[in-house]
Amino acid sequence: MPERRGSYPAIGVFVSPHGFGHASRACAILEALLQHEPRLRIELFTRIPRWFFSSLGERIRYHETDCDLGLVQSDAFEVDFDATLEDLACRLPFDPAGINRLAERLNALHCQSVICDIAPLGLAAAAAAGIPSVLVENFTWDWIYQGLADSAPALSNYAQQLRPLFQSADLHIQAQPICESVSSAYQIGPVARAFRLSAADTRSTLGLATHQPLVFISMGGTRTGFPFLGRLKSGFSGIHFVIAGAGNEVHKDRNVTLLPAQCPLHHPDLVRAADLVIGKAGYSTIAEVYASGTPFGYFVRQDYPEMAPLVAFLEREVEGKALVADHFANGLWLDQLPELLALKRRSAPPAQGAQQCAELIRNSL
Repeated sequence: MPERRGSYPAIGVFVSPHGFGHASRACAILEALLQHEPRLRIELFTRIPRWFFSSLGERIRYHETDCDLGLVQSDAFEVDFDATLEDLACRLPFDPAGINRLAERLNALHCQSVICDIAPLGLAAAAAAGIPSVLVENFTWDWIYQGLADSAPALSNYAQQLRPLFQSADLHIQAQPICESVSSAYQIGPVARAFRLSAADTRSTLGLATHQPLVFISMGGTRTGFPFLGRLKSGFSGIHFVIAGAGNEVHKDRNVTLLPAQCPLHHPDLVRAADLVIGKAGYSTIAEVYASGTPFGYFVRQDYPEMAPLVAFLEREVEGKALVADHFANGLWLDQLPELLALKRRSAPPAQGAQQCAELIRNSL
């Protein structure tokens, strides 16, 4: 990768802030890129908090940018269609002046390419700047919007506006599990961030014995309530539960540990240390249980377009069981906990998705 104008090589990166799954995937890819190109300078455009990318160290410069909407959700399972349509009406079509300002910024930063994890604004800015673009996805918003058009017909119009933009990427990479296969795209394995600690060290940090059953509950980056906490303490005292994104600080109460979103423990390490993961069937958690071999009890929303491909992948590649989304908040899923804890850990395959993606990007520059 040649240097430009005497500076370190730079790339622009636009990441959708819809949950933490896209940020997790982008972070894994950027970590892999830095292994091969340690001088690479990363200009990051997103509203995902800066701390999420702390593993990238000094090679990252953060530009807080409202680069993507996706869907407005009231919680981890429910889409607010009225709010989504209202916000999309304010965003699309993109303001040409705003796109030109972003393009000028990318050129002023000497970005040699732009990587987008489904944030279409980055693709538009790269085109205006005259620099190559890379799209990384397992779905695109036009596909999601078209799939939800029965519930909100106006979404079909936004799908049609965005489709040519997503098709315009100079390099298109699809990461398993893929929702809609594109013949012209490169397809790679699931992308998960690398583990940092052994399962034993993670358990030791939590103050747990090696033999104590550990259930890790993670619902992604969308704020969610956990009204069943009392039942965890009263009915399952022999099991330790660790819950991600459940407070503002680390808090341990008997057999329940609540973790903040900005947690000192690495999410993939918690997945690997657990005997069972409970959570929403979302990309980053799926990639992490795949990489760790940890059994997964996953909540499925039948009305969401992404669910069918994700569940098909889980049934094929992950030891687990589908759970009913409506049973999460009321704790009915706990009735299945003995069955879920009896699931056996699978042998974890080599986690190569991030490296595959990084190599494709390096070869394109």
